[in-house]
Amino acid sequence: MGYVVLILVAIGLAMDSFAMSAQKSLIREYRGKRIAMACAFWFGLCQASMVLFGFLFGKLISKIHTYDSYVWVPCVALGLAGVYMIVESMTTHIPQEKDDIDVYSMIGPAIATSCDALLVGLLFVGQSLGIVVTGLLVIALVTAMMSIFGVWLGRRKGTRYNELVQIIGGVMLILLGVEKLLENTGVISICL
Repeated sequence: MGYVVLILVAIGLAMDSFAMSAQKSLIREYRGKRIAMACAFWFGLCQASMVLFGFLFGKLISKIHTYDSYVWVPCVALGLAGVYMIVESMTTHIPQEKDDIDVYSMIGPAIATSCDALLVGLLFVGQSLGIVVTGLLVIALVTAMMSIFGVWLGRRKGTRYNELVQIIGGVMLILLGVEKLLENTGVISICL
């Protein structure tokens, strides 16, 4: 997996955290920095943790059955994660959160926005340990930065673009899944 694909996957995964951070930014105006830091920490941590759990699950499955014969699994995982984000953006309307940024108020949205990252963890199964660790760090940092940007933008523009942002993230993940499938089957040989 190249660095370009890794960064694009991280951005695609971070889109729903971005949207949730914009929503969280509206809970109280004078606590913007605290909200931004809480969103960055919790969303980044949960996103990387879910990718790690997906990777560990894929490793477990590869011990039971040869994972190399299933080149389509990471591609389908990216596609499903993208479709999930698109459907979620059209059907889920996030209610106004209570006026807290404590553990109990942040952990639920952080886990909810990182469910698609569980599938993306399957992408890392055939990779070296260095790429896995780099991937986890990049995903956590990109999610944290996108969360901070979401809080900042949410304060200025509100949440009117949340659905569009999630759809763009979903389409990015689907396109990366198609690219990975074409690469794994030998149709194209781009190493991004």
